[in-house]
Amino acid sequence: MKFVSVSSLQPGMVLGRDIVSPSQSFMLKRGVTLNDEYIDYLEQKGYLGAYITDKDNLDIEPEEPIDIKTLSQSVSAVKESNVGELLNSAKQIVADISKLKQLSIDLLDLRSFDEYTYRHSVNVAVYAVAVAKSMGLTDEELEQIALAGICHDLGKQKIPSDIINKPGQLSDEEYKEIKNHPQYGYDILKDNREIPSTVRQAVLFHHENENGSGYPMGKTGQETSLITKILHVVDVYDALISKRPYKHPYTPYDAFEYLMGGRDILFNGKVVDAMRKVIPTYPIATDVQLSTGEMAVVSAHTNDPLRPVVRIVGTNYDMDLSKPEFENIAITQSNISNNIFTGKVDELNEKRQSVKSKKIDIMLVDDSIVSLQTTTVALENDNYNLIALQSGLAAINYIKTKGVPDLIIMDIEMPTLDGIATVTAIREMGYSDLPIIILTSNTHKETILKCISVHAKDYILKPVRPVYLRERVAVALNASQER
Repeated sequence: MKFVSVSSLQPGMVLGRDIVSPSQSFMLKRGVTLNDEYIDYLEQKGYLGAYITDKDNLDIEPEEPIDIKTLSQSVSAVKESNVGELLNSAKQIVADISKLKQLSIDLLDLRSFDEYTYRHSVNVAVYAVAVAKSMGLTDEELEQIALAGICHDLGKQKIPSDIINKPGQLSDEEYKEIKNHPQYGYDILKDNREIPSTVRQAVLFHHENENGSGYPMGKTGQETSLITKILHVVDVYDALISKRPYKHPYTPYDAFEYLMGGRDILFNGKVVDAMRKVIPTYPIATDVQLSTGEMAVVSAHTNDPLRPVVRIVGTNYDMDLSKPEFENIAITQSNISNNIFTGKVDELNEKRQSVKSKKIDIMLVDDSIVSLQTTTVALENDNYNLIALQSGLAAINYIKTKGVPDLIIMDIEMPTLDGIATVTAIREMGYSDLPIIILTSNTHKETILKCISVHAKDYILKPVRPVYLRERVAVALNASQER
């Protein structure tokens, strides 16, 4: 079989795997022939795609991480906030994942907009258990993290659905309400003696970042448990790759690029590394294009998440891209990359961007021409007017003579006037609220304290990862324009 995105589905294609919606009692069974009505329904409801029977790849079939019965019961438990059933579901998720022949979660799952909240919770539990298992956590800890996963968004049930699914920009009040959901979830669980304290804390802190910039309490990585760190990473990953009414999905590749960009800043680095080993960058049964121009289907995984085994279309030839003889062949595109979204996205897929009527001025300040070019290419966007300068003095002079930009991205290490001194001077000119992102080659405590001292909106590790940079720029602009 192979996975086909919803935009490429055609009448006459035969389903290779069931499409199930437990919350709506909807199912298209394996073996059903698609027609226009079915395809229109899947597109309208926001399904990412479907697994289709393919005569050339009948032996290619990703292993289901959990049983359909486990999925249905878990979705129902989350929907009804039934603690007893949540506990049972957590145990069953651990049991199902422990039976996998290979600890690899090829979860291009099939869910609609309507059941996102429930299926997202189950997905997060599945991802979290797989990552925790690969990191050597005990069976008791695996059950705790599975429970934390399916409970982590219970608090969203107290928030009106028109806010959760709002296609446009959230108001300050609406976003504040969204940020209350960890506390709401904790309140639902806090008096239940069957829920371990580690689970309750993970639910409360699953939006806290390693550098203390998260919510609801601004906890740092030193103040949160490993279970919480795992939950945070997999929650963001699943949110990024999900199709929502207000955003397109990231590909798994770009979602990992974002996580790697925030490694040890927003996300625990060891957790991100472990996650890459058990959640494939290129899921089995997805089409890919090679740098040779050939089309292929991912048929198996290797120890390198970026170099799977692929089968050339129209042949029975499997090519292991992790082997030295194929080191010059790269994957250039996948069949889910037509859904890639590289523009402005929401803050951790919750805070929406408004549509701007004029171009946004972004000043880039870096003495390294190579670094400046990399940043410029990453941010090339019809909505951005990029102003590239090579010194702090040039930046100050530009502001004095031509005006202040909407955002500044400033390298911290520059001759004559370094980034911190330049930002300090700009602040003293009266631009105390101007969002500024610092580029740094390290995340040492001293560096972070310097960034905090000049009220930097964010700091990003060099060399920059384009996906992460674009996302953090969108977040910085969003925050400054909505407060």
